[in-house]
Amino acid sequence: MELAPCGLDCDVCPQKPEHCDGCHAEGDHLWHADCKLRVCCKFEKGLSNCALCDGFPCLTLTDFENDRWAHHTAAVQRLRALRAGTD
Repeated sequence: MELAPCGLDCDVCPQKPEHCDGCHAEGDHLWHADCKLRVCCKFEKGLSNCALCDGFPCLTLTDFENDRWAHHTAAVQRLRALRAGTD
């Protein structure tokens, strides 16, 4: 499974590959290139996903989790399970 910094499963994302190469891609063919979670996790902290961050879960991630999109909630729950060692 290719896991985005926010916990989305890139392998099942409908945006990939036509609209996005995934958050770990080096190019700019991304769904949301200036995503705050991606920038913080990948570029500022050098982590592969937010579950590895000492500040997990941050306000940006909990806002993402609690927006109107069920797949965002599921993504953060995936990170919570990963951090707890149950995934």
